[in-house]
Amino acid sequence: MIRNINRYIDLSHRPDGNETFEEYLETAKKYNFRCIFGNRFQYQQAKDYLEGTDIILACGADFPLGQESIEAQLADFEDLYKVGYREIEGMLNQYAVEHRLYDYLERQLYELSLFCNQRGVASKIIIETCKMDYECLEKICKIALKCHPTCLKTSSGRSFMGAELDKVKFMKSILKDEVQIKASGGINTYEKACAFIEAGCSCVGSSSAVKIVEEERKLFPNG
Repeated sequence: MIRNINRYIDLSHRPDGNETFEEYLETAKKYNFRCIFGNRFQYQQAKDYLEGTDIILACGADFPLGQESIEAQLADFEDLYKVGYREIEGMLNQYAVEHRLYDYLERQLYELSLFCNQRGVASKIIIETCKMDYECLEKICKIALKCHPTCLKTSSGRSFMGAELDKVKFMKSILKDEVQIKASGGINTYEKACAFIEAGCSCVGSSSAVKIVEEERKLFPNG
């Protein structure tokens, strides 16, 4: 089992929207999660509130639809970089994913990864594995090995299915330690979170992060 699992968790916003940004930040600081998400206008507020912690501030681009052109998404990345974000989650173009437009997807992965790598920004690219058979997933992983994003993220958490453990294991068999993996979508228990980390994920995303940490604390009450 994974200990100190909070340090593996990117805290997602509650899907019901019943949470202010201030409450979200308070939760992140209380539990010392790995990463939180803001928008263009929330960066400074989050940075000031989390000063003195090592919690990462991240932002999504073209999330969760994945419908922008490469040029539009690069403009988003540029804007978020200028705001101050040094970890950005982008979406693979979902039309290109669904229609297996691999040349386009390779160019997108190359351009986004190059932009981030040249500026010291961590790039996490959401691919929506639920829309991919294993042949498609293998091709995307091999493209990632050529383009070197920091991380491939399984899911936006807004599609018809979230992270799938067997697909994560398959991704890890190809990516090895060259490209990280983040699992997201449906990870709502400590047991599930541990399973994905043990399968090779460097982090997981969850709106059930507090529940996951409290389940760990019940299992290990003495720390």
